[in-house]
Amino acid sequence: MSLIDELFDIEREAYRKSPIHSLDARIKLILCLLGLLVTVLLPYGTAELFAFVVVYMLFWGLYILSGSSFRYYLIRLMLIMPFGLFFIILQPFFPNPYYDVYHVAVSLPFGINMYWESIVFGLSLFAKFVISLSFIILLSATTTMQAMLEGAARLHVPRLFVVVMGLTIRYLYVFGLVYQKIQSAFAARCFHGFDRKLPLKYRLTVIGNAAGSLFVRALEQGERTYVSMCCRGYSAASSVFYAKKPLHAAEWVFLVFGIGYLIVFPVLVYWML
Repeated sequence: MSLIDELFDIEREAYRKSPIHSLDARIKLILCLLGLLVTVLLPYGTAELFAFVVVYMLFWGLYILSGSSFRYYLIRLMLIMPFGLFFIILQPFFPNPYYDVYHVAVSLPFGINMYWESIVFGLSLFAKFVISLSFIILLSATTTMQAMLEGAARLHVPRLFVVVMGLTIRYLYVFGLVYQKIQSAFAARCFHGFDRKLPLKYRLTVIGNAAGSLFVRALEQGERTYVSMCCRGYSAASSVFYAKKPLHAAEWVFLVFGIGYLIVFPVLVYWML
C-alpha cells in the first residue's frame, strides 16, 4: 500500500463509530494539543520519565475507547518513527549541554563513550517523540478532516488559516485521486516499476513521464478549482460559516477531566519523585 492509499485509509478510519469518534472535534483538538504541550514542556531526567508514563496512559485510555486496532497505531507510528529515531540514537554518544557533569556509562573502542546523562536525555527525547506522535495518530484516527476544520473554526482559529487548510486538504485528495488513476492505467497495461524483465531505461522513462503527467494534471486541476471558486464569488475576504454548536454536559465533564488529568497528574508525579 502506497502513502497515497494510506491517506484515504486514515480518513476511512476516522468514520468509525465509538465514544471517542462521536466526541465534539473541539474536545479532541484541545486534549491532543494540550497533551503535546505538556509532553514537550516536561523536563528531561529519570524522574520525569514516570510523568511521561502518566501522560501516555491517558492516550491509551482514549485509544482503547476509540476501538482502533493496535496494528493500525503501530503501522502509523513506524511510518513516522524513522524521521526522528536516527537523531535520538546519536544522543548517548555526545555530552549533553543540559548537564554540567558527565559520567561515562559505556566505553567503546576508538575512544567512543556513551554518557549516562545523555542516555537519560535520549530516553526522555524518545518518550516525547512517541507520545507526541501518539496523540497526533489518535486525533487523525478519530476525527475527519472536515470535523477538524469545523472544530478549529469554532475555537476561533484565524479565518484565513481555516480556509487555506481546507483548500490544501481538498487539493491533497484531488492529487491522490489523480495518482490512483495513473496507477490503475499502469495495472491495466501490466506495467510495474520494479519488473526486471523490462529494460531499466524504459522503466525510468515511463515512470518519469507519469510523474510529469501527475504534476501537470494536478496543476490544471488546481487552476480549474480556483476558477470555479472565483465564479462562485470567492475573494480574500471569503470565509466558511459554521453554526454555533454548544457542548453537552457530558462533553464538558469529559473535557474538564482530560485537562485536569494532563495538568495535575504529571505535576504530582514530577514533584513526588
